[in-house]
Amino acid sequence: MHPKSFYFYLLLLCIGSTELSAQLGFCGGNSGDPIFTEDFGSGTTNGPALPAGTTTYNFTNGTPNDGDYTISSTTNFLDWINIQDHTPDDTYGKSFIINASFTAGKFYQREVTGLCENTSYEFSSWLINLLPTINCPLDPEIPVNVRFQIWDETDTNLLAQGDTGDLFASENTNWQQYALVFKTEPGQTSVILKMINNRGGGCGNDLAIDDIVFKSCGDNVTVSTNTNETSLVICDDQGGVSRTLTATPDFSIFSTHAYQWQQSTDQQVWTDIANETTSTLSTPAITTTSYFRVKIAEDPINVNKDLCNVVSDVFDIIVLPIPNTPLSSGDITICEGEVGILSASTESSYTVNWFDAPTDGNLLLEANNNFETSIAGTYYAAANSPEIECASLSRTAITLTVN
Repeated sequence: MHPKSFYFYLLLLCIGSTELSAQLGFCGGNSGDPIFTEDFGSGTTNGPALPAGTTTYNFTNGTPNDGDYTISSTTNFLDWINIQDHTPDDTYGKSFIINASFTAGKFYQREVTGLCENTSYEFSSWLINLLPTINCPLDPEIPVNVRFQIWDETDTNLLAQGDTGDLFASENTNWQQYALVFKTEPGQTSVILKMINNRGGGCGNDLAIDDIVFKSCGDNVTVSTNTNETSLVICDDQGGVSRTLTATPDFSIFSTHAYQWQQSTDQQVWTDIANETTSTLSTPAITTTSYFRVKIAEDPINVNKDLCNVVSDVFDIIVLPIPNTPLSSGDITICEGEVGILSASTESSYTVNWFDAPTDGNLLLEANNNFETSIAGTYYAAANSPEIECASLSRTAITLTVN
């Protein structure tokens, strides 16, 4: 082989390797709240057209021909599938409907701002091939095949890309979600999303896109004690209980970790715990139900930015109040040979245990409001938690008399 031909062959091989390396994939860890969403609105009239510079295709209020697009709540054009948009609980929700141009190439581009520097993100979008069947007597079917790309704000550095692969017409087709994971660079707070049609127009390649979303992406993080407890239930009479909690990231996304522990009493409002910024936390003495979690980011500059971090699993410390003494349904008198049913009630979150003594004694029946016996005597009902030993301070005496 001539040396120039050999180098040309290597160049082709490298280009082919780059194409093959383009991979779609979802965040392998925890995703944050959506930072950017595009659901294309709702309504019964088509449009409006996308902002200038978003697409090179032509907007139409009617049926999209090759190289046209529309924004519509219906896909009932030509011989396409008539399907609702993807957005859940969307009344007359719209989607971005494309009839591919005869020339393959970019058909969508927009800048996404408000990102955090040095942070991993998941881009995702839903896509559907609108053709139920294909009838191409002269030409082979042209499948849908879209490439998603994420570029830096200068439009010179490609951060991630991936192809859907060929999606052929099918009567059972439905919305499919595709995703890319990428990482912003230091000082970078915006990216450019591009969608490229890898196939040309003609017989096939008609599609719709909906629900474009950007979310932060980070490790799955578990919180446990050194004895592998992932939650704790205690009784109020145990006094203040504390634990040393350890956050364990799975390193699926982050290579380094910055931490900020938080505490809550209702899992709705979370408060940062001052100076607790390592992977471990020694809780204060807990006397009322409390919840703990940790915010995590790869860069310390982002750990306190809610659109840039992720949060761990929640460690619950549930403090059960001591139950009240059960209420008696009254003493019972029966005739010899009959069976008496003694009854007591307690709060719905507790159960009733029966004993043969006012303190200590033998447990006769567990977790039942009714105790059946034909033996005369006084029996004692105590309220208790079904989860742990957390009993009422006294027992209710109920007497069975046999005549």
